[in-house]
Parts: sequence; C-alpha cells; structure tokens
Amino acid sequence: MNVSNLLVWLNFFVADVRDGLGPFMGVFLQNHGFGEAQIGLIHTITHLLALSLSIPFGILIDKTPHKKPLIAFCIALIMIFCILNLFFPHFYFTLLAQSAIALSGVFLAPAFAAITLGIVGYRDYPLQCARNEAYKHAGSVFGAVLCFIFAFYFGIASVFVITACLGGISLVILGCIKQGSIDDKIACGASSRNILPSGFFIVFFDKSVLFVSFLMFCFHLSNAAMLPLLSQRAFTLGIDTSGAHAAATIIIAQTTMIFTAFLSGKYISADSQNPSNIESHKTSDTPAKREIYTQNLRVYFWLLCACFVALIVRGVIAAFFDGIGGMVFVQVLDGVGAGIIGVILPIFIMIILKGSGHINTGLSIALTSGGIGGALSGSIAGYFAQYYGYDFAYLFLASIAFAGLLILFVGHRAIRIFH
Repeated sequence: MNVSNLLVWLNFFVADVRDGLGPFMGVFLQNHGFGEAQIGLIHTITHLLALSLSIPFGILIDKTPHKKPLIAFCIALIMIFCILNLFFPHFYFTLLAQSAIALSGVFLAPAFAAITLGIVGYRDYPLQCARNEAYKHAGSVFGAVLCFIFAFYFGIASVFVITACLGGISLVILGCIKQGSIDDKIACGASSRNILPSGFFIVFFDKSVLFVSFLMFCFHLSNAAMLPLLSQRAFTLGIDTSGAHAAATIIIAQTTMIFTAFLSGKYISADSQNPSNIESHKTSDTPAKREIYTQNLRVYFWLLCACFVALIVRGVIAAFFDGIGGMVFVQVLDGVGAGIIGVILPIFIMIILKGSGHINTGLSIALTSGGIGGALSGSIAGYFAQYYGYDFAYLFLASIAFAGLLILFVGHRAIRIFH
C-alpha cells in the first residue's frame, strides 16, 4: 500500500479515537453517579486546557523532527487513559484522563496536517487533504455505528474496548509509514532555499492568518450550537425521545461531509495541479505568476462564501421548519459547510505561510479561534433558546453567519488576501 493510502486509512481509524469516548462518556459517568454539574465541569476544564495549549503544540510540530513518534505517543495515551478510566471512574482520575485525551486530540489535528504535507508535498497536498477529510468523516460514521451496536448489546464498557482497538489499528498503520518518507522541511513550510525561518511570532501578526482565524471564529460561533439545538428541540416537541433523531442528524451530516470533501478536493486540485499555482504571493514577482496565484486564491474565496451561505440558509430553515424534511435538509447543509471548511482551511494556511517554516503554528491559531467560537456558541444559543425560543436562537446564529459573510466580502478587499 502506498503512503498516501496509508494516510487516509490512518485518518479513518483514528477519527473515532482522537475524541476518546465522545458522547458516550457522559452516559458512562452518569452510570457511575456523576451529576450534570460534575460532567459539565470536567468538559469545561478539559476544553479550556486543550484550547490553551493548541498554539504551543502547533509551534512544537513546526520545530520537531519527531512528528511520527509524538503522534504514536498521543494515540497510545488516548488508548491507555480510556481503558484506565473504565476501571477508575472517579472524579479526579476522570479529570486527569479526559485532560490527557483532550490534549492528545488537539495535538493530532495539526500533526496529521504536517505529516501529510511532509509526505505528499505542496503539489498533491490539496487532493490528499480532501481524501484525508473524507476518510475521517467515514471513520466517524463507522465508529459511531460500531459503538452504538456494541453498547446496545454489551453495555457502555464495550465502547472503551472499541476505542482501544481502533487506536491499536491506527498505531499499526502509522508504523507502516516510514520516517524517511516525511520531509520535515516541507512539513513546516520552510523555504526550499537554505534560509533559516524567522521567529514564529511573525505568524501572530500576519494579516491573512488573523483574518482567516476570525472567519473561523465566526463560522464555529454560528455553526457549533445548531446540531445540539436541533436534537433538543426534537425532544421538546416530542418528535424523538429515544435519541434516534440525534443519531440520524449526525449520520446525515457526516455522510454529506464525505462527498463534500471529495468534491472540494477535486475542485481545488484541478486548479493546483499546475506547479505555478502554489507559488507564494511573497515570491510571485512576475505578472504571470501573480495572476495564476490570484486565480488560485479566488477558488478559496468562493468556497468560503459557500460555507457561510450554507450556514445562513441552514439557520433560516431550522427556524421555520421543524419537521423531518427540514431536519434532513438542515443537516445536509451542515455537511456542506463543515465539509468544505475541513478541506480548505489547512490548504489555505499552507498557501499563505509557504516558505515561512510556521505553517502548523498558523493552522493551530485558526483552529484555536474556531474552538473558542465553538465553545461560546452553545452558551449564547442556549440563552436565546431558553428565553426567546428556538426560532429566535436559530435566526441569531444565522445572523452571525451573515455577519461573517459580510466581513469576508469587505475584509478580503481591505487586506487583499485573495488578490
């Protein structure tokens, strides 16, 4: 099996590992006497800890030549703490275990992006990112269905075993990737010339990176709460009290993301197969190269627009249509927006920071901004849903997406990010 295929299968099997037990964790803890407040506190602490160390992890990934061993360490850590938590379901140990799992998961996202770039290079990176993302979503569906079936027949403890087994398969696949196949210089986006990269702090002042990071904040602030609100409203209206509705929404969205990721990759790859298309704007010193580069970035502009438009329409439909048909269409749009974002973000950051040696630092900044938006989304939307109703909450989330779209249109001209 060639290395590019190993990468996609690694993403497939690790998809359900990087988040530990995911939604099953709350059920497990409730079965062991944990209250809602305790579960919420654990979730908040681990989430904040992961966000606080996301950017330092990105800096580490750019600097270290030991990316593959660190990925293996993180996967093994998740496996170990999942199994230990099964036998020691106490508050402080659970907090320790879930913190280790959250930190490992936040490290894996930029680390996978780095080894992908280091293996396939700039030319094939767009298509490989799309394949990775599609297989990741397929792995999420596979893992969720597998965990649901085993939990139904053998109890919640079986989910721990499944997570550990999927982690073991991931380690085997990772072991098949030879260390020598990863070019550490390309993996961090260092210049091909023998020039030492400048300090990582320059990324924090890069207008393009900051602009994309703010767009990610807006997108996830609008997007993150929509799915939970959909399930909560279905429960409130008596449409579903078994959880089947929630499971269906996840499967619809994830399945759509698979196809969206593939199509986005094909679309981007068609523009990037010409080696000139990945020339950095900092080195595009001829009119011909600048025009090719501009055309390439316009692809990302329109794809970003599509993400925000899908999110706006999704919020409006969710506000006014609460039936099964509305739910299906809403979740298809979820798959479209999230599927595109997952593909284009690492590629766009690569194009912006190519030659700087700090691509993964920039990616971590954008992911952290999105994480902050996602963390705030639930609280804000929950407040509006409780005091003003679900319809108003959805319209409010759609208005955030509309604001993000306006910022995209106005801001890209101001800083000339796509020019």
